[in-house]
Formats: sequence, C-alpha cells, structure tokens
Amino acid sequence: MKFDFSNEAFFDNHTHLLFQDKLEVTEAEFVLNYYHGIRDEAKPDGTMRPSQTAIDHMSHQGVILTLVNLMAQRFDIEPTLKSVVAFRNQNTKTPQALRDYTEMLFKDQNVWGSMLDAGNPMGDPKTFLPGKVFRLYQYETPYLEFLKTEDKFDVILEKLFACIRKAAAEGFNGLKGHIAELCGLAVREVSEKEAQAALPKAKQGDPEAFNTVYYAMFSHLLELCQEVKIPLHLHTGTTGMKQWTAAYSMDPILLAPYLKNPRYFKTKIFLLHGSFPFTRHAAIMAYNFPNIYLDLSWALPWQSLLLPRILEDVLSVAPHDKVFCGTGQHDYTETVWLASKITKSCLANVMENLVSQNLLSQAQAAKSASMILHQNGRRFYEEGKE
Repeated sequence: MKFDFSNEAFFDNHTHLLFQDKLEVTEAEFVLNYYHGIRDEAKPDGTMRPSQTAIDHMSHQGVILTLVNLMAQRFDIEPTLKSVVAFRNQNTKTPQALRDYTEMLFKDQNVWGSMLDAGNPMGDPKTFLPGKVFRLYQYETPYLEFLKTEDKFDVILEKLFACIRKAAAEGFNGLKGHIAELCGLAVREVSEKEAQAALPKAKQGDPEAFNTVYYAMFSHLLELCQEVKIPLHLHTGTTGMKQWTAAYSMDPILLAPYLKNPRYFKTKIFLLHGSFPFTRHAAIMAYNFPNIYLDLSWALPWQSLLLPRILEDVLSVAPHDKVFCGTGQHDYTETVWLASKITKSCLANVMENLVSQNLLSQAQAAKSASMILHQNGRRFYEEGKE
C-alpha cells in the first residue's frame, strides 16, 4: 500500500519570527541559521560567535544537504547550496517580494497555521506568518525582571501572574519556558518559605538559590495554567547547546517524580523539540501522563536523515492524538517548507511499512498521519476540544 500525504495540511506547533526586511543573504548566513552549537570564537567586542571552522562544516550537515536536494527538485535549480541561496535572493529583492516568497512556500506545503514563539506584543506586524497564527507568551521575560527588582517572593508571583492573566485575556494560546536550560528538569517541590530565604542569593546569581526560587514559582505556575486554561510549552532536549551543556539535565523523564503529584494532573504540558536525543523518554512521558503532549519541532527538520526512526519511536509509544509536528523555524522561511515536505514523505514510508507488516490497517495509518500532520493542532488550538 502506497501513501501520499503531499496534499495534506500541515500545522507548525513551534516557530519563531521570520525575516521581513533582510532581502539578500550569503551562503554562510544561510547555513548558520541551522547551527545551534557552541560559539567558539570571540568578536572584537568580546561576545562569542561561531568560528569559520564551524561555518565550513555547516554546509555538510544533513539538514542542509536535504534542503538543497529537495529545493533543487521542486524549483528546478542546480542541486548546490549556491543555487539555493541564489534562488532565495532572486525571489526576495523587496520586502513585498520576500512576503510573497514566504507565502508561496507556505502554500506549496499547505501550511494552515503556526504556533509562534516570540516576545512581540499581540498584533505586532512583525509577527506576520501566512495562515492562522497562534501565540506563545514568554513568561520568563517578566519573571527574570521581577526577580531583579522585587525582594519578596509573593510579590514576584503576584506581578508575574498578573502578566500571564493579561496575556491569556489578550489571546495568547500558551506559555513558553526554558526551565531545562535555566535549572534542569529534575524539579523538586519548594515551599514559599524556602523560596523567600533563597531569594537574596538568587538575585545575586547563585545557581542553587536561583533554582530554588524558580522551582517554587514553577509549581504555582502549573496551577495557574489550570486556572486560566492555557497549556505550558517547555523547551526540552539538546536542540542547541550554546552555553547550556548540561545535556542530561534536559531529559524530560527527570520530570516524572515531580509531575506524579496530583496537584499538576490537569496542567497540559508540551515537551518541545522531541526532547532530542531523549525522544523515546519524551514518548514514554506522553504515554504515562495524560496531560503531557509531544512536539517534534527541531527534530523536524534538523534530524531529517533520522526522521523515519524518530517517528517509529514516537508512534510506537505515545498516543497518536498527542503528537504534534513543528519546525523550530526562525528567520528563514525555507525551514517550514522543508519540515512539512520531509514529514509527509517520511510518514508515508513509515506508515507503508507498518501496514505491510499488518501492524496497522490502511485506514488506521491514514488517520494517524492526518492527526499528526494537522488534525491534532486543529482540535487542540482551533476547536478547543482537548
């Protein structure tokens, strides 16, 4: 049985802002968009950047090779990075042309909607994306500011939660946080008394005290999500180390002892980025906890050459109605085009294999693929039926 999901809609469960006025890019800029690693060279001002050695390697990574191959086939250009970048620059000579190019790529892959992770206020024209746009509110921005300015833990909570309630009322569809990078996912219960005692040192940058205060806030945050009926999207896995190199602290299975507390059972939590390379652990969490969902952004398309096995891992454990596609796209719109295209292709191959082994029926495979590509997103965000 052959499947063809190329005309299916695609929902991007995690994306970022796109360029709107960068009309020409170099090959180095283009490939560095797909680099999330260590900055190994100092600029004149002392800040760090990827070295030329890092840049030279980037054109040989799987995601770039896949992008070049598929764009060359689709748009009848030479299968080289130079030709792909030239094709982009030819189609983005004015801001309107860049917008048209973006809309063309979204339409080509039938991308019906996106969940945008950006700090911009609701309605900001810089948040343009074709299709329906949902929004994540970055709660750590006000939290870290209040941590600097306030001397009482309860005041920090009060001010932070006022911001979150306001964001929910404005139409934000979820919260976004980086607890894995900031503190690690081995979350522990912390009382308000302990948090207040740790606050002075936390304000001074003491790591242990910072974690204590954050974990105390986090428990209250999970309960607030239940109150305002908004899901929490958590960055997990090692999608990019940069300054965060404590890889094993980003494994989502570390959350299990903490989240088994009934206090948090009604909080809907998305594990972002497939928790790569801990994808099986993320799938196990989605299986064991009814309130946990699995997002595959960044695994799509960065792990393009591994995607069939990632999908097999996820589909073998996690309920199929809890798996969401996504991109982790930022700046360059080719990312959503690539993620959608390879997901549809790899899903077709995976489902064909499962049907050929009589593990799924043809109807079951087609239904699961549609759920993962777009129906889960529609049900959860557009229809509010979750």
